[in-house]
Amino acid sequence: MSGKTLAAESSLIESLSHFIRKLNHEEDALVVVEGIRDAKALRDSGFDGEIFMLCHKQNVSKLENEATKYRKTILLLDNDTEGKKLSARTRRILGGRIKLDMYYQHELLPASKGKIRHVEEFAGFAEKLASFVG
Repeated sequence: MSGKTLAAESSLIESLSHFIRKLNHEEDALVVVEGIRDAKALRDSGFDGEIFMLCHKQNVSKLENEATKYRKTILLLDNDTEGKKLSARTRRILGGRIKLDMYYQHELLPASKGKIRHVEEFAGFAEKLASFVG
């Protein structure tokens, strides 16, 4: 690997570890992902907060019941057509009743320097991230 490639990878890992650490510091928050691979990738990358899997035999009404136990609910859905539709639907149904935080949803692509469009793609960086985050 060239020095330039190593520097780019190091910068990416630093940016992603900052993203996960910031997510870990959210107090009394529920993080919503689409499914089990997303949840596993976040866990393996060092995320230690509460996760709700929206598409894993769960629906928005179950999310609403769970979200009432937390100060805020962070949507972290995939940055693809399906994820965007699910995000819009969730915001439309829960908007006003549950405090939804979209910050991380919008910051995932910039934080990953365009490398992560689907939350499960954290898995490719998990080993390195876990050592930085933990």
